[in-house]
Amino acid sequence: MMQTMTTHRTRTLAALQRTWLFVPGARSEAHAAALDSSCDVIVADLEEMTAPHDRPSARERIVALLANARACGAFGAVRINRMEEDGAADLEGIMRGRPDAVFLPHAETPEQLIALDMALGECEARFGIAPGTTAIVPTIESARGLARLASLLAASPRIRYCMLASEDLAASLGARRTPQGDELRYARSRFLIETLGAGCRPIDLPCTYRSPATLDHDLAIAQQLGFRSKCAVFVEQVDAIHRAFTPSACDAQAAQALLDAFRAQSAAASSRFDENWIDAPEANNARRILERHALGQRLQDERNQ
Repeated sequence: MMQTMTTHRTRTLAALQRTWLFVPGARSEAHAAALDSSCDVIVADLEEMTAPHDRPSARERIVALLANARACGAFGAVRINRMEEDGAADLEGIMRGRPDAVFLPHAETPEQLIALDMALGECEARFGIAPGTTAIVPTIESARGLARLASLLAASPRIRYCMLASEDLAASLGARRTPQGDELRYARSRFLIETLGAGCRPIDLPCTYRSPATLDHDLAIAQQLGFRSKCAVFVEQVDAIHRAFTPSACDAQAAQALLDAFRAQSAAASSRFDENWIDAPEANNARRILERHALGQRLQDERNQ
């Protein structure tokens, strides 16, 4: 069993929650790789990534993983099975590790989430965890779940995040998967709008293609739509996701220069259009980059104090 260690990479910007890296619950080497990465959130999976006969030992390993994640400043989460399957046993085995969040797969009805809320309340009382501390993250994996998203997100105050799946969702839709991902763009847009509208944080679907070029294309879509958090199932994708969702100092400088030019243009009240003209959408994008960069700098400063 993996022992608690304090030598793994410290997560200065983990509070940005850009990457939610899923790892098999029973594989200690995958846990170590996640801890050695820079991912913000480690999600130990007891559902499809862990065979039923491996789940009892996996729960023990996950408790150690959660402690290690906490020690290096990462968020620790667990995807359990549905409550009508192994979910209750999963909670009994992992809750003493005090996960920050519990993922519920195949969320389709409010009743599923209410049942998990109640079970978490009982576990928190038993293990001395403050009531309501553990967040619930519904995973939307079907057309039915997406169509009922508003009612799902209202089922419990613990629901502060929500994740969109890719392969099971595509299967539910009958979509033909392509590296370009056009078949899931509407679902991503609708998911983003409804999740933000409910006051929750949307976690974009994983890129299940390992090609770096396909990942770059997928991240460009995610950025264009407005996502700031993304699920990952391959540890080598973490750094690329962070680069996409974390403006660099150079990005901030370019955004500031563009915003300064836009303000000068506005002050001049010029109506002359040329190739250097800056439109309002470009200025708005620059403001968002500066806000995101400032947040990252503040987190770094707080960590260094």
